[in-house]
Amino acid sequence: MATQNDCCVKVSLRIRPQMAKEKIEGCHICTSVTPGEPQVLLGKDKAFTYDFVFDLDARQHQIYSACVHKLVEGCFEGYNATVFAYGQTGSGKTYTMGTGFDVTMSEEEQGIVPRAVQHLFQGIQKRRLETQSAGMPLPEFKVSAQFLELYNEEILDLFDSTRDPEARGRKSNIKIHEDGSGGIYTTGVTSRLVSSEEEMLQCLKLGALSRTTASTQMNAQSSRSHAIFTIHLCQMRVCPQPQVRHINSSVRS
Repeated sequence: MATQNDCCVKVSLRIRPQMAKEKIEGCHICTSVTPGEPQVLLGKDKAFTYDFVFDLDARQHQIYSACVHKLVEGCFEGYNATVFAYGQTGSGKTYTMGTGFDVTMSEEEQGIVPRAVQHLFQGIQKRRLETQSAGMPLPEFKVSAQFLELYNEEILDLFDSTRDPEARGRKSNIKIHEDGSGGIYTTGVTSRLVSSEEEMLQCLKLGALSRTTASTQMNAQSSRSHAIFTIHLCQMRVCPQPQVRHINSSVRS
């Protein structure tokens, strides 16, 4: 039987603080976290256990360190990683993921995606310096990004500069396929090569601003769609050719 450490999928729960509207309306907090345990209580008798539980006062860097840091490090070893945020509208998904792009947001409040981008490019620079110090050929890195939106069962390319965000109903050319091993991949999606953290964040920002939003009772500007931001990392290293010494082994009589 697989243990908790063997599981490749881990689930984290984050409880957001009350919004101003909820405080004004006199809403009460109905959750409590068991001290020292990844467990949350709803009311007095309903307990739920997860891999991680973050209470109202959890900070952004705690979320990243506990849930995402090892995933990004694993990407340099050739492993795929996914961070999937879900919850009802207004629960704080955009804030935790860090795709809101509030100009007044401090560095401490940066979410998962900006932190992962920074971590990725710092990791690239670190590995280049390490190989240079060891006198080895520098590794080559190629980083690209894709940004998709799923809205009303339609797949939209947020990097498509020819797409009109207001024009709905136009058939998308993006196709979803399954390979021989059961993996899912897409065709017809714009892929942008990036060379720096700043360039990647700019791509993310431009794509996020093209997403579909609308007002709800829980959120004045809710993202009315699902978004998938994908980063592809290709790491290559040129190996020196081995030198072969030829020896004449012929014998003359």
